[in-house]
Amino acid sequence: MSFYSLEKNPLNIPFYESDVPAGFPSPAEDFMDLDLNLQEYLVQHPSATFCVRVAGDSMQNAGIFSGDVMVVDRALEPQNNTIVLAVLNGEFTVKRIQKRGEELYLNPENSKFKPIQITEEMNFQVWGVVTHIIHKV
Repeated sequence: MSFYSLEKNPLNIPFYESDVPAGFPSPAEDFMDLDLNLQEYLVQHPSATFCVRVAGDSMQNAGIFSGDVMVVDRALEPQNNTIVLAVLNGEFTVKRIQKRGEELYLNPENSKFKPIQITEEMNFQVWGVVTHIIHKV
């Protein structure tokens, strides 16, 4: 995994405020309403947020593919069924966290992989909650 910090200088990109239909074409508007600051849009807690590049395909059914960049917020408390970046026995992994009764699991989103039950013998820590996925189309 490659980790990236978020730059202090925001990137403002022209933003068309009106919706764009994904069905039938509609007349285009000839103006931009405002600038979109991607950092403000993607980051809720700047000092606790970082980006990391994904390697592997265990989360492909959640729309997370190898090469994608994840925005991870360490200030958010993981909730049941959220996607987290975790450290398991010294290695990073991205999985959906799930609590079943008293048991805790890290679930992949690919049938080729099996869920991992977290036990007391394991060295486990949630590093942050994945809030956004950035990938090229």
